Amino acid sequence: MKKRILSIAAMTCLIASLTACGGGSTAQETTEAAVETTVAAEETVAEETVAEETTVETAAEEAAADTSDSGLPTLEEYFNSDIMQSVIDATKEQYASQGISAEMYAEGDELRYDFTLEDVEVTEEEKAVYADTLKAGMEANESAFMDSAAQAKAAVSNDVVIVVVTYLDGAGNELYTQSFSSADAE
Repeated sequence: MKKRILSIAAMTCLIASLTACGGGSTAQETTEAAVETTVAAEETVAEETVAEETTVETAAEEAAADTSDSGLPTLEEYFNSDIMQSVIDATKEQYASQGISAEMYAEGDELRYDFTLEDVEVTEEEKAVYADTLKAGMEANESAFMDSAAQAKAAVSNDVVIVVVTYLDGAGNELYTQSFSSADAE
């Protein structure tokens, strides 16, 4: 968890520095630096997501009383179990201490992670830079997110699990979102 917090904090600093950047470096230099920092942050987030999925598998086994015909809970049952909710609440508190609100929830076949950078608001021109940076980071860690979706799928009765990661600025504007399906990991 500490690595995740540090990674998100680094990303927050990056976004804040990009917002404040008024000159001195070109947009290309700024974007390249942002990509490097975000890739490192996304690697850590992806690794932590895979580790959380292992914890979630244990929670799924304990939630087996409320299961479907397959003997496994649905993604929503699994995610809404008391054990998972306590993990999620602790994670949200840690993100909040870094100025990031994190919403994590299951909806149908989707396992959603929404990260809001509370102190950052971007203009339309800046939004493209952030989107490109976040896209590069997510692409660099695609296999870890796919593995996470596959591990969640193995613990639930759903036919497919889709991990959806969304980044928002403080005004609620979507900066970037990407989905990773367990079906693509097979």
